[in-house]
Amino acid sequence: MAEEEKVRPYVSHGTAMALSIWGIVLVSVVFFFVYGLPDLASDRSSQDTLYYVILAISGVAYIIVQLILGTFIFRFRHRDDAAGSYWHDSHRLEVGWTLGTAAVLVPIVVSGLVIWGDVKASTDVPPDAIVIEAVGAQFQWDFRYPGPDGAIGGFQPELYSLENPLGIDETDPASADDFVRTNQLVLPVDRVAHLRLRSKDVQHAFFLPNFRVKQDLVPGMETSVTFTPIKTGEYEIACAELCGLGHYRMRAFLTVMSASDYDAWLAEQAAQN
Repeated sequence: MAEEEKVRPYVSHGTAMALSIWGIVLVSVVFFFVYGLPDLASDRSSQDTLYYVILAISGVAYIIVQLILGTFIFRFRHRDDAAGSYWHDSHRLEVGWTLGTAAVLVPIVVSGLVIWGDVKASTDVPPDAIVIEAVGAQFQWDFRYPGPDGAIGGFQPELYSLENPLGIDETDPASADDFVRTNQLVLPVDRVAHLRLRSKDVQHAFFLPNFRVKQDLVPGMETSVTFTPIKTGEYEIACAELCGLGHYRMRAFLTVMSASDYDAWLAEQAAQN
């Protein structure tokens, strides 16, 4: 009688663990349908396609494995008359799951490399692209737009000062008509945008969730991103790198306008310069 009282709790543990695993699978599936990617607003749909393919494959594998694991735990939970069975390696099984895994992963890796190649190749800026300089600093974003000449002037880090926070080289004729807006980026829809990124102080990360754009800003280096907005609207710009105590305040907004509205806005801003 005393031995039965010691064994009975282990029977409950097996059932409880199986129910817990099945419950976690159910909650995971519900959360998958509740939380997804933000609406796509750029031409980078191939990234979403690959993401959902990987998510579908790994999600189905996760559900099947966890359901089988819970079933085995429940089916083979403790019994007084049960006897364990043991076996060693199976080369056929090992070869099977290795080839099966490779058959799934190799196409995913190749597809990822192709998409990454397209993203990197997009740094070849077409002649009609909108070119804007984005400067990250603790804790704001500054965007420098070219004036009527269509060219952004140079900068020199040694020129940083309270009067010239972006270090703009005013001896460069192209700088004369440039204008700067803080935490406000405006782009036209359906036109390639090329952003030249630099940091004044520490490492930042320019992050546009709706545009599938994320690029580090490294002090002493100039990086860039190129993409095409496909939807008008207002979107959030975030810093995705913990850059200091005020990191949470490093937030800006991107407004995507029609071509005519953008031209009118650009002319208005240039006139105020």
